[in-house]
Amino acid sequence: MIPVRSMADTGLRNANPRPVRRGRLPVCCLLLALGIGSAAALEFRASVDRTRVGVGQRFTLTVTVSGSGLGRIPRPELPDLSDFDQLGSTSSQSTNIFFSGGRMTREETVSFIYQLAARREGELTIGPCRLSHGGNTYSTGPVTVTVVGADQSPSPARSAPAAPLDPFAPPAAEPVSTDEVQLIAGADRTDVWQGEQVTVTWTFYTRARVADLKLAQVPPFSGFWAEKLFDADRLDYQSRRLGEVEYSAATLKRVALFPTGPGRLEVGAMRIAGRAVRRGGFFFETTEPFEASSRPIAVTVRPLPDSGRPASFSGGVGAFAVSAELDRDSSDAGTPVNLVVRVEGAGNIQLIGAPKLPPVHGLRVLNPETRDRISRTGNRVRGTREFIYPLIPQSNGRHAAPAVEFGFFDPAEGGYYVRTTPRLEFVATGVQPVAARDDKEEDGMRVVSTDIRHIKGEGSRVQWFDWSGAGLPGRVGWLFYPAGLVLLGLGVALGRHRRRLEADRGYARSRRAAGLARRRLAAAARALRAGREAEFYAALAAGVAGYVGDRHNIEVAGMTGDELSAALAARGVAADTARRLLELIRTCEMARYSPGLVSCRPDELLDQARELLEKL
Repeated sequence: MIPVRSMADTGLRNANPRPVRRGRLPVCCLLLALGIGSAAALEFRASVDRTRVGVGQRFTLTVTVSGSGLGRIPRPELPDLSDFDQLGSTSSQSTNIFFSGGRMTREETVSFIYQLAARREGELTIGPCRLSHGGNTYSTGPVTVTVVGADQSPSPARSAPAAPLDPFAPPAAEPVSTDEVQLIAGADRTDVWQGEQVTVTWTFYTRARVADLKLAQVPPFSGFWAEKLFDADRLDYQSRRLGEVEYSAATLKRVALFPTGPGRLEVGAMRIAGRAVRRGGFFFETTEPFEASSRPIAVTVRPLPDSGRPASFSGGVGAFAVSAELDRDSSDAGTPVNLVVRVEGAGNIQLIGAPKLPPVHGLRVLNPETRDRISRTGNRVRGTREFIYPLIPQSNGRHAAPAVEFGFFDPAEGGYYVRTTPRLEFVATGVQPVAARDDKEEDGMRVVSTDIRHIKGEGSRVQWFDWSGAGLPGRVGWLFYPAGLVLLGLGVALGRHRRRLEADRGYARSRRAAGLARRRLAAAARALRAGREAEFYAALAAGVAGYVGDRHNIEVAGMTGDELSAALAARGVAADTARRLLELIRTCEMARYSPGLVSCRPDELLDQARELLEKL
C-alpha cells in the first residue's frame, strides 16, 4: 500500500503532490475520473488540543469530518458555548489516496478549527456538535475541559518540547494588538464660538490585513447640531505615519458640528469592530477579532457677546448675504403675493430663525414657510435658507413689502453685522372691501356674510315662522331654521379652524402630520418595490422624523439624539418608543450613507416604522 498525500485549504491554489511515475499517471487519472474506489463510512468527531487550561487561556477545538465522496460539507452546528469566548475560526481540507491490490481508496478530511477561551473555572463540557449531510444527521461526543485559575494554568515555558514544524498544521492565531489597529478622532478646532462649525474626522489606522469592519457604536453628539460631511462605503487606504510607524489609513466618518450652547462640550467616542487576517505555516489563514475606540474630544464653546447684538439677530453664525424678492408684481382678488427672503452663505444655515417683519398697513403677513438647499463642499456647510412670507392685500392699490433686516455673528471677525433688503412694491386689484356690521338697524338684526336674517315682529314678540303662507312651503319653512343654525355653527367652526391654521404653526403641523407621514411611507414603499434602496431609506427616515416633528411641533432637523429623546420624554412619549424611534432613524441613515457598515432588512424596517407611528 503506497500512501499519496495532498492538501488544500482556502488559501491554497496550486498543490504539489508527490511525483508519480510517468508510466502509472494515466491509470491514476483514469481511476480518479471514473470515481472507482471503496466507499468508507463518514466519521464525525471533535477534539481539543488540551484538556486542562487556565481562565482566559486560548485552546483549540477541532471538528473533523472524514470519509470518501464527501462533496461539499456544510459548517457544523456548534453547541451552546456560553462558557467560552470564540476568538476565531478557520477550516482546512485534505485528501489521502491509497492503492492496494490494484484498487484505489480515496479518503477526504475536512477540519473546522475554532479558537476558544474559557470564561470561568470548573469542569466545563463542550456539548455534541451536529452535522446534516446526505440526508443524515451526525453528532460528535461531548468534550470535557478542566479550567483552573490563571495562576494554576499550565505554563507555556514548561510544556512538552515543540513538535517538528508541520506545514500542514493550522497555526495558532495571535491576538490583535493596539499598535496594529487604531481609531483616531481629530477636530479642526476645539475653541469656538457658540454656533461656529467644528469639523471632526475619524480615521482608521491598521498594520494588519482586515477581513471585515463594522461600526459598533455611533459617537454621541450631545449639545451639537450635526451635519454629515462624509461616511465611508468602502475603505480607501492611504499610507500615513504615526510617529515613526507606517500605517494604512482610511477615513471612516466626517461630520460638521455646531454647538447649540456655551460651555465645555464633549464629542463622544466611536467604536468599531472587525477581524484581522492571520497567516501561518504555508497554507493556513485565520482571522482574529478586534475592537478599537476613539478618544472623546473636548470642545470649549464661548458664548456670543451681548455687546453690539442687533435686534434683528436670529441665531446666524457665519458669513452670510441676504436678498429679497416678490414672486409676482400684482395681486387680483386678494391672491397672496409671496415675499421670499433669502439668506446665503457658510455657517449654521439650518439654525437661523425667520427674520421679523414690521407691521404694514393694508397688508396681512402670514407666518413664513422655510426652504433649505444645503451643500457640503470643502468640508464646510454652506447653502441657502429661504423664508417665504405670504402677503395678503386688504385693499386695492399699490402696496410696499417692508425692508427686512438680518443680523448675524461672524466668528472670523468676532463681531455682529446687519444686512438690509430694499422695499419691494406690488399692485392689488379686485379686493373686496370688508363690510361693516349694521348693529343699529331699527327693524331687525343682520348677520354679515350669511344669508340668514332675523326680523323682529310687532311689539316684543318674535315670530319664528309664518303659518299663513299658502301651500306646503309656508307650513314647513320653519324646518329650515335649525338646519340654518347647524350650517352657521359649521361655518363658524371652519372659520376658526382656518384662522388657527394660519396663525398657529404648531396646530397646522399637528393636523397635517398623519397625512404627510402616510404619503412619505407610501413613497418609501414605492422606492423599495422599484429597488431604489437609497431613496427608500431617505424617504423612510424623513417620514418618521417628519411625523415626530409635525405631531409634537419639534424642529427635528436641528436636534441631536439626546435632545430629541428629552423632547419626546417631555411630551409624554414612552422611553422605549423613543429609543426604538432613534434606532430606526439611525439605521436608515447608516444604511443610506454607509451600506457596508450595517445589515438590515428594508421590509422589516418599513413594518417597524408603521408600528412606531401607530404608537406615537
